[in-house]
Amino acid sequence: PASLLLTKEYRHEAQGFDFRLPGGKVFDTLAEYKEFLRSGQEVIARAKEMAIKEAREEVGIEVGELEYYYTSKEASATVIYDVIYFVVKKFYHLNGGQELEHGEDIQVVEASFEEVRKICFDGRMQEDRSVAVLLRFLNSLS
Repeated sequence: PASLLLTKEYRHEAQGFDFRLPGGKVFDTLAEYKEFLRSGQEVIARAKEMAIKEAREEVGIEVGELEYYYTSKEASATVIYDVIYFVVKKFYHLNGGQELEHGEDIQVVEASFEEVRKICFDGRMQEDRSVAVLLRFLNSLS
């Protein structure tokens, strides 16, 4: 049966565990982001590099094939916040496993598509944009 790798991560702001899609920031500072924009490079290419890095660190996999899936755009009067999603089509488990940063408490969970749907609907995954994108992705497979 088809499955997905999710992370179950302790989140201080939620005061508990949250199921998440592995990922992280593309840029650490606004200055770094502005400099990147001035360079004329493509954000998707940079996001792909960071997705591969986060897969290694958070999940303990080496990406063999990665495909861009979707960009969720959100803007308010003062903040633009895009979340870029990729699908890892092929991967290899690393011998050393995860490379977590200090303070990270992340468990890798392999879940069937049906279990992932349940996680999305019952609130165990709290990042609502990822819930919506993940449900769209699962729907596109059926």
